[in-house]
Amino acid sequence: MASPWQRWVTGIQQEAKALAFFAVLLTIFRIVFLIIFQLQLANASIADIGMSLWLGFRLSLKTVGFISLVGLVIATIPKVLNLRWPAQTIRTVWYSIVTVILTLLFFGRIPFYRIFNSSYNAMLINGKNDDISAIINTAINEYHAIPFLIGALMTSSLLCWLLVKVLHTHTSDWYPKTRNTQIGTAIASVIGLAVLFVLFRFGGAFSYTHSINWESAARLNSNVLNEAILDDVQALYRVRTIAKRIHALETVQLTADELKAAISQVGGNPYSKTFDEAFTKTITTQRLETAPQSIHVILGESYGLWPFLPEFNKLGTYIVGQGRSIEQKQNAMHTQYALAQGTGTMPAINGLLTGMPDVGLYPNYEKVSYEAPYGLGIASVMKQLGYKTVFWYGGFSTWQNVKDFALSQGFDEFHDASEIDSTAVNAWGVDDGDLFKAISAYMDAHRGEKIINVIMTTSNHPPYSINIEKEGFNSSYVASNLPKSIANTEQQIKELGHIWYADHVMGQFVQREEQQDPSALFVITGDHSERFTFASEEGPQVTSTIPLIFYGKGIQQEWLGQESFGMSIQMIPTLAELVGRPGQTYTSMVPSLFDSYPFVFNHRLWMDSTGIHGEHQPMPGEYRETMDTLRTLAAWRMKQGNVIH
Repeated sequence: MASPWQRWVTGIQQEAKALAFFAVLLTIFRIVFLIIFQLQLANASIADIGMSLWLGFRLSLKTVGFISLVGLVIATIPKVLNLRWPAQTIRTVWYSIVTVILTLLFFGRIPFYRIFNSSYNAMLINGKNDDISAIINTAINEYHAIPFLIGALMTSSLLCWLLVKVLHTHTSDWYPKTRNTQIGTAIASVIGLAVLFVLFRFGGAFSYTHSINWESAARLNSNVLNEAILDDVQALYRVRTIAKRIHALETVQLTADELKAAISQVGGNPYSKTFDEAFTKTITTQRLETAPQSIHVILGESYGLWPFLPEFNKLGTYIVGQGRSIEQKQNAMHTQYALAQGTGTMPAINGLLTGMPDVGLYPNYEKVSYEAPYGLGIASVMKQLGYKTVFWYGGFSTWQNVKDFALSQGFDEFHDASEIDSTAVNAWGVDDGDLFKAISAYMDAHRGEKIINVIMTTSNHPPYSINIEKEGFNSSYVASNLPKSIANTEQQIKELGHIWYADHVMGQFVQREEQQDPSALFVITGDHSERFTFASEEGPQVTSTIPLIFYGKGIQQEWLGQESFGMSIQMIPTLAELVGRPGQTYTSMVPSLFDSYPFVFNHRLWMDSTGIHGEHQPMPGEYRETMDTLRTLAAWRMKQGNVIH
């Protein structure tokens, strides 16, 4: 009969085997991930790759330490106390379950990274409110979900077999037999486990100062290497942490004095009776001789700035030829760079409809949003200036509750794919060409009315189902003019073709509408940019910016300097300043693009004259204070309402 000491020593060896197995497994997953995305490592040195693997190994000590701790608690310790405890069976089942989960997560990481240029992140939180059937349809048809799942299950079966082999390798028969060796073993076990707990807790360090965690892991100048550092458990822990922080914002509480002080700090009037009224601004300058009869805000799906940038001239002049042409017209003005509201479509829509910075909340699901419109949102601002407000969505109204939310925020009308005559419909909606035709037909029936259309397109989005060659896309030209940073693959050419298509039909719409209404004003921008995958590492100026173009009769290029920058929600006060008359008022938490402002920010980046930086990079104190205050105020408004108590 094995003694408790013998069972303890044997159990410890078994947990150590499992710990080593998972440490090696996660390192192998990390290496495979880097091989798959090796084209993004063109500028990375061997030292950088080695550092990524080393930091990843250290960070994964947290993961494998926890996994082994569970094994210790449910298998080894009970076995020491009870000879009949089926420790090996329980251990094998637990570690096999973990192996299957880790393998499934790794296989899921690959398409997730292709879409979001990130391992698991906050988009998982957003996805819970998305159109699940459309997501499943896209995953199966565009990202080969079924072959991935089969591959993951086959791989996990093989790994489980290997795990069992490892657990059944020979263990040392030694165990303490004398009292002195038993005391020594007990002391060594306690000290050893305590040391390992601290070492694993801090990711291969003995203090927080030298530790590594998901927030401090991004230490290299390469996104793919930084993401490789995070194993999938740590990436999910990142999601959990972000979710907890969002939940903390949901319970934001400010006393009346704290609220008034915060409003005053960011330039509002603390003596106003309502939150929205506190940010009232008065137009003092008439910029357009005649206010436009119609305004069209085109929020292009994944319409990023990168094809407009000089380093992509050869490709960009073709795939966004319409946008580039409009941008350079004498009666157009634009920012050099603009930060999107977030990395998804709904954050962009939320920003436009609320007029407030992103704080991680989803106002489209907040009770306060349906009690009264946010006075800072584009519909409220433009209605006050005399415009009928119409929201157009190329998708379906049930997605993210977008119809009810838009109507609750002051839009007079909402139109979606279900109302549009089209033979080209996929899981996400109708083609942009049919969407724009429907809008033009609507405008023809309502000429003479002052109307602002807010238009959310959908074509530049999986499943990328448009017959782009039939529409006139020259794939041969694009393939022969690709920069080194873009892979020459069939899928990448297809995605570039959908950028071209979306830009092409947008340009046709602009041309037709300005012919029908010479006073028309157009705002051309994107909802986000970060979904396009580059073969090599690119900075945030390329991956995370959107165009912000204002085009129409009377606009002057010089109104925005060559180095001007902004954030998406500044579109609203800028529009108000353009079309409003002196003496008219509107509400906005942020300044227009005509007003000098030292910095802008979004959900994870900030930008000033020195460039674009990550939120966790060093930031001037006054910037940080302003950003935190605006976010706190936005969260308070979404949760507590408009009345200042």
